[in-house]
Amino acid sequence: MRNRIAILFAFLALVLPVFAQEDAPPPQKKEGVQITFLPPPLEGTVSLGIYDGGGKLVRTLHREATQKDFVVGLNGFITRWDGRDDAGQPLPPGKYSARGWMVGDLAIDGVAFHCNDWMKGDDSPRITRVLAVKNDGRDNINIVLRGMDGKEQTLGWNLAKEGAGPPKIEVAASVADGKLFVGKGDAMHAVALGEGERAVAASVGRGGHVWAIVESPAGREVRAYSAEGEFVRRLAYAKGEPAPKQIAASHWNETIFLLDENEHEQRLRSLVLVAAKGAESPPIAEGEGKEPVSTWKTVYQKRIVSSDTFAAVTAELGRKEPVQPAPEVKVQTKANTLLQNAKTEIRLQAGTDEKGALLKTTDGLLLTHLSETPQLKWAALLREGDALVLFQSDGAVVEEFKLGKPANMMAFDAGEYTLRAPAEAKKQ
Repeated sequence: MRNRIAILFAFLALVLPVFAQEDAPPPQKKEGVQITFLPPPLEGTVSLGIYDGGGKLVRTLHREATQKDFVVGLNGFITRWDGRDDAGQPLPPGKYSARGWMVGDLAIDGVAFHCNDWMKGDDSPRITRVLAVKNDGRDNINIVLRGMDGKEQTLGWNLAKEGAGPPKIEVAASVADGKLFVGKGDAMHAVALGEGERAVAASVGRGGHVWAIVESPAGREVRAYSAEGEFVRRLAYAKGEPAPKQIAASHWNETIFLLDENEHEQRLRSLVLVAAKGAESPPIAEGEGKEPVSTWKTVYQKRIVSSDTFAAVTAELGRKEPVQPAPEVKVQTKANTLLQNAKTEIRLQAGTDEKGALLKTTDGLLLTHLSETPQLKWAALLREGDALVLFQSDGAVVEEFKLGKPANMMAFDAGEYTLRAPAEAKKQ
C-alpha cells in the first residue's frame, strides 16, 4: 500500500507542472521596439532622440544619460522605446529613426557677471533692487537692499572721523506737498522754487547746507541751499541718464549719496565736491548764465541694469560693439571613427528649464546642462573665435560662461525602426 501511494505522488509531481505550464498565459511582449546602438568612442553622456519620417524630433528618449542607463550587450547599448511621444501619446505606425550625440567635456568656465555691480562672486547676495538711501543720525548712511529671495538687508557707512566729535548742525529740512522747507528750530520757511518746480527729497549736510532733489519741466536735478533758503549750487543730469530719486548727505564732509533710476537702470552713487588744493571748501565757478557750477567726483558707484531680456543688455556685456543674439551656432564636431572619421556639423541653441541653462540642437534635442542657476529668464549662445559664449539672466544679474571645447561631441546613428500597430504587434 505504501509503495502505491509513493508511486502516485511521484506521478503527480511529474504531471502537475506540465498542466500548470499549459494553463499559464504566455508572457506578454513589451510595447514598442528595442533599440541597439554602438556608442561613439568618446567619454561623456548620451542624448538619444526618435525622429519621424520627416526628420522631426518626436521623442527625447535619453538625455545626459550614462552607461548605467542602458543594458550593455554584445552589440552595444540596448534601450527600449514604447512608441510614444514626449507627451506620452501613442505615435502612429510607421518608419522612425533613432540618432543622437555623445557629449564630452565642453570645458565650461564662469567668466564674469554683468549688469549688477553688487555681484562679485558666486556666493554674493543676488541684490535685485536698492529700496532706500537715508541718514541714520549724524554719522551713518544706511542703504536698504532687496535680494532675489525677497528679503531686505541694510548696508551702512560710518562717516565719523576718528577722534573728532560730531559736527554741530542745527539746520533742518523737510519736503511736503512738493514744497521744500528749511530753517532752524521752529523757524522753518519754504524755499522759493521756479515755476512748475517741485521738491522730491531733501537731506541736511555739512555746514548746514540743504541738499534737495528738485523736479522741473526739464527733468530732475540736485541742488544745494543755504539755511536761509538761498541757492548755492547744482548737480545737473544729462538727458536719458537715471534721474535722482533719494538723497542722503554727510554731516562730516561735502559728500552726498544718491539713488538714481529710470525704467532701465538703478544707480547708487556717492559723490564729493572737489576743492582746490589748500582750500577748505569746494570752489564755486561762474558758468553760462552766471549760474554757480561745481566739480563733482564719484567715489563709489553700484549699478543694476534691467536684464529681463537679452536685447536690453546688448551694450552692457563688456564688448567693443553691442552683442547681437544668434538664432543658432554651427559647430564642426569631432570625427567619429565608427562613421569613417566623418566630421559632423551640429546646429546649437541655448535654452532654459527649471535646473538652469542648457545646450540643445535646433531641432530640440537636449544635449547637456551648462549651468545650475534656477529661475532663469533667458539664455543666449554666441560664437567668439573657436569658443562659444553663454549669457544667461535670472533678472538679477547676467552671467557669462565660456565653452572652450564646443567640438568635443560625436554623432551616432542608432538605426531605423518600424513601429507597428498594436494588433500587428500581437500577431508577431
